Amino acid sequence: MIRFLPALWVFLPLFMMAQPDTSKTIKHDSVRYWKFSGKTGLTFNQLSLTNWASGGESSASGKVNTNTKIVYNKNRFQFESISKLTFGVVGYGGNRIEKTEDRIDLATSATINSDKNWAFSSVLSLKSQFANGYKYPNDSTLISTFFAPGVINASVGYRYKESDIFELFLSPASGKFTFVLNQELANKGAFGVSPAVRDSNGVVLVPGKNLFSEFGFNVLANFAKEVSENIELSSTLNLYNNYLDDNHSNRWNIDVDWETTVNFTINKRIQTVLFMQLKYDHNVKLPVYDMVDGEKIQVGEGPRLQFKESMGIGITYNFG
Repeated sequence: MIRFLPALWVFLPLFMMAQPDTSKTIKHDSVRYWKFSGKTGLTFNQLSLTNWASGGESSASGKVNTNTKIVYNKNRFQFESISKLTFGVVGYGGNRIEKTEDRIDLATSATINSDKNWAFSSVLSLKSQFANGYKYPNDSTLISTFFAPGVINASVGYRYKESDIFELFLSPASGKFTFVLNQELANKGAFGVSPAVRDSNGVVLVPGKNLFSEFGFNVLANFAKEVSENIELSSTLNLYNNYLDDNHSNRWNIDVDWETTVNFTINKRIQTVLFMQLKYDHNVKLPVYDMVDGEKIQVGEGPRLQFKESMGIGITYNFG
């Protein structure tokens, strides 16, 4: 907790300012200053094969997601809270079930307007997942779980916003804290934490660390626009650079997290959603494979560009 005291001193005054004066607040004020909106959706995909000569496997998948946004805006102060929750699974012919989507993404910000477009702002975010992740199709090798990793980012800086289409946040002082609370994964040095110290027989002498702390520069850009009738595009780019990496050669390696969503509206309740995500984190080591005598063999591990894409049709409900 001591590590978080400096961040608390930054955020506490801003959050205190966000509290309305209850002695003067009346009902119509809360309607005016507070805004709540959200969207929840359920997406399905299904594939059935019977005596299919070219091979394949029957499958059915589903995904549920909920996004909410709460905004308090009064005079020159604004408080904003955003949550993005997603969970999805796929089942193969009743033989096995695998996780396809798992996301907890929470963020709050407090902003004080200083002029027309620029404002002083502080941002606190948390990212993790709900359930265990495995090295599929091997469901006995754990590779992630709740708060392994869990990433907390606390930043102060300036936000530029000219319209609701584009928003840019620049922070020269940002703390990034990666938690790996599963000791098995921490001992392996997963997600950048220091691995366990072992003897020649592999026995753990000193357990792996559960926390990896960074301090650096944070950039967050948001773009959202209705590009044509019934087509909405939204994109979020997050860049992070660690000033204080123990390995000096890594100090210019930038963490990238770029998400893009395209919503194709069929009617009020049904949408086709295309989602793409590109990630790079130099501290996340992934298996490196090579073909040896026609067989795919793991020859090492290292940082790799990660990419995820999904598309499906589903039922969407907007509220707020």
